[in-house]
Formats: sequence, structure tokens, C-alpha cells
Amino acid sequence: MKKIGIIRGKFLTKYDMEPFELLTKKYDITAFGSKNPFAQDFKVPLIKLWSPMDLPDFPYKMQFLNRLFVDAHYLLGLEEKLKGFDIAHTAETYFNFTRQILNAKQKGYVKKVVISVLENIAFNNEEIWGKKSFKKRAIKETDHFIALSKGAKVALIKEGVADNNISLIGFGINTKKFYPADKRKSNKIKILFAGRIEAYKGIFDVLEVFNLVSTKNNDLELTIVGKGSKEKEVRLKTKQLGINDRVKFKNLSYKEMPQVYREADIFFAPSKRDKYWIEQFGMVFLEAMASGLPIISTKSGAIPEVVGNSGFLSQEEDIKNMKNTINKLIEDRKLRNELGEKARQRAIDVFDISVISKKIDRVYERLL
Repeated sequence: MKKIGIIRGKFLTKYDMEPFELLTKKYDITAFGSKNPFAQDFKVPLIKLWSPMDLPDFPYKMQFLNRLFVDAHYLLGLEEKLKGFDIAHTAETYFNFTRQILNAKQKGYVKKVVISVLENIAFNNEEIWGKKSFKKRAIKETDHFIALSKGAKVALIKEGVADNNISLIGFGINTKKFYPADKRKSNKIKILFAGRIEAYKGIFDVLEVFNLVSTKNNDLELTIVGKGSKEKEVRLKTKQLGINDRVKFKNLSYKEMPQVYREADIFFAPSKRDKYWIEQFGMVFLEAMASGLPIISTKSGAIPEVVGNSGFLSQEEDIKNMKNTINKLIEDRKLRNELGEKARQRAIDVFDISVISKKIDRVYERLL
């Protein structure tokens, strides 16, 4: 069996690994994470290595570490651990462990290198000393790139990667784990936001729209799932608007998320860009779609290509349009069901982990 290493460091997640788990009958796959990755319960062996990312949080942690290490995504001893691997599959051109993998290839430890890329702003992440050289080297020495969105592919091409050296393959969703609930007969409409509680995720727009639509409808409920730097501010805002009795806050594990989606009627996450970021994919949209929920969001970044015809997309910060479209869904159960069915089918046809794993397999076959 050919040996494949999936290197993600601290950012090792269950949803990212699921398509690779389907390839274990064909390849000898090993995951490489930090000592304390986001997830570690996989059907593949996991090697955990020390990383600066595992240090306890402290003020300006990432700014400090990125200046000390150029990039904090470093895995101690990674190069030696990669001896004998046929493919090392890493993430992002500017991560430190990507540089380590290229070092391993240079030493003859690894035969081929694949990089999955979410970054969809060309020449981003170059303000820190050294990252620009990391990216240039990755572009020159990597055997193949997987762009997770069209925007990521465009950014790679602008940075110098040949079009024929990029495969467009998104994230996958386990549609057997995330699936719709039986339709409830309750008149109460449950709106769900899931994601980081940050301004760029549109959380304050969610509150504003919910406040507008809920003043005329007492049967609305908003659930906010996630955590982030704006949580205290958001909680305070719900009190100021007088909607705190109809807003629930939850912080749940990935394992608990499918049930939350099944309890909802509408998924609402209106991301918007900031100076250094624009929605790169939006895994929560796949989870909501697989769960049969209609989507309310924006035309920001990768959202249109992920959501497709599964919901209503507004321009960023277009509160009036978001209010009108969410009112349509509130008032029309049939429309909610129709969009939810489209969403579920799109998740199955385009993003199911079985579909994504086959696309990844074709990349590996081409390299091997």
C-alpha cells in the first residue's frame, strides 16, 4: 500500500478527515496533528507532535508566535516522521509545517507533496517576515494543489501556479450523519446561526434582522451556536434590543451539531469580508444543507458556489433584503420545504464525503 500522510497540525478536524477515512482500504493513511488538535478520534493512525499552537492562550498569542516562528503552525520532528511516505498532503502554502514537508521532500523522505488551499485572497498573509518566501517556495516545489473553492484557485493562479496543476475539490459532508428531521408541525419557527461569534461572520446583522422580523411574530426563536471574541458584546446586544428571551446561546461539540440542525427551520449566516479575510468556504453551510435547511446568507466569497440554489443570498449588510427573504421563509412552509429538499440533494450530489474522496483519490492516482 502507498503511504499517505495528512498533515494538519492543530487544525486537524473530524470533517476534514472523513473523506480520507474512506480511502483507507486503498492507501496506508496517517494523520499528523499537534499534541492537542481540534479533533483526534479518527479511523486512521494519528501521530501527535509538539507545536507552538498548543501553548495556552495569552494576549496577542498569534502575533507573538508568528513573529517568533514566522508561522506558528510548526510540528517538532515532522521531517523525520515522514520518512518513507509516498505523498504528504498538507494545507496552505504559508504554514510552517508545509515548509517542513518540502524540506522532507528535498531530503528524499517524501516523494510527492499536495497542498489543499482555502486562502482566496491573492498575496495575503505576506505581511509577516518570511511568509512570502514560504509561499514562493511552496508554489515552486509542490507537485499538485487542491483549491477548496473557485476563489482559492484564482488566487493560486495569480500567485504563479499553473492552471493544470490545480484541482478544484471542496470539503465533504457526511450526509449519513447530517440529515433532515421529520417535519415538525409546531408553529414556532427556529432560526439557527452556527459559526464563530465574530463581526465578519455577520452575527450583528443576524441580531438586527431577527429583531426586525420578530417584532411582528412572537413564534420566532434564534439559536446561536459557537464561540468567539464578540460573545459578550452579542449577549449585551440581545438585551439592548429586548430579544434576549428569544435567543439561546450554545457551545457544542461537533458530535452534537447534527441534532441542533435537525431542530432548526432556517439557517442564517450572513458573512461579510474584512481587510484580510473573505468567506473561504463555510463548512456550516454544508452541515445545514445536508440537514435539509433553507439558507439565508450573502454573496460573499465562496458562499454562492457552496449554497447554489439552496437559499436566498443578499449583498453583504443588505439588512432590508435579508429581512424580506427571511420573512418569505417564515410565512411559507412549502417554500422552506422545497429549498430544504434542494439543499439536501445538493449536499448529496456535490459534497458528500464519498464524492469528495473519489476526487482526492484521482489526484493521488495521477501523482503515483
